[in-house]
Amino acid sequence: MIRSLIALALLTTASAVAAEPLKVINGRLFISAEVNGVATEALLDSGAEATLVDPALAAKAKFPEGTPQIMKGSAGTAPARIVEGITVKALGVELHPEVVVVLDMTDLSTRLIKRPTQAIVGRELFDAARLRIDLAGGRIATVGKDAPPRGVKLPLTPHAGIEGIPVRANGVSAQAEFDLGNGSDVMISRDLVTRLKLPILGKKTGGGIGGAIERDYVLLPVLEVAGRRFTNVHANIDDQPSHNDMNVGTAILKNFRITTDFKDRAVWLEPLRRK
Repeated sequence: MIRSLIALALLTTASAVAAEPLKVINGRLFISAEVNGVATEALLDSGAEATLVDPALAAKAKFPEGTPQIMKGSAGTAPARIVEGITVKALGVELHPEVVVVLDMTDLSTRLIKRPTQAIVGRELFDAARLRIDLAGGRIATVGKDAPPRGVKLPLTPHAGIEGIPVRANGVSAQAEFDLGNGSDVMISRDLVTRLKLPILGKKTGGGIGGAIERDYVLLPVLEVAGRRFTNVHANIDDQPSHNDMNVGTAILKNFRITTDFKDRAVWLEPLRRK
């Protein structure tokens, strides 16, 4: 969902813990976290390259001033601060990111997330531990590597800071960003739309950092993910220069139990039984 231009180096400690509650609200995932010892509810976003913190939480957690930075999003830019020396804890994992981004999240909370949000925990948590994510059951946990995960194993391929998985769109092989921060429709590149000869059906409002943006949308007849077939999938066109072929979020991933292991470059998707 949210991209930064920041390279991260992490020092982490992790151990397997009992499953914790996972809130799924408006297609977004929320977990309990601590930022410099201050408890908060955080949005979990595998597509975010850095942890984001609202200035109100940063003040409560006694952040230093940091360094001014301009963040670039899908619809424009926004002022931010880059802060070092912050500790983030979630799911029994202690993270020491090289930097944390302090960004006013009022617009994102109101317009996109549709829930008051003061923290977004990004991919550094995914880099630090193997996670077992059950959207339908509302549970999440770190897990050990002593037993192979259930489901179809898919390799992860990095692209512009976000991990991608192989999919098939109308029988054509493609790479889709694995984006648990995307609580909206599937995204598709205009190049792939052209290859598949899909007609433009209209426009939808979307966007992230920098405000709202109007995007063309199409109807994808068939999308195959981990052997599961989805039909008549609404897909918004991503015209960002850094786009991958596609981006799949919780609208598709909610149909699986998920195990992620970014360090070992894989995810496992276990299809849920159709109701």
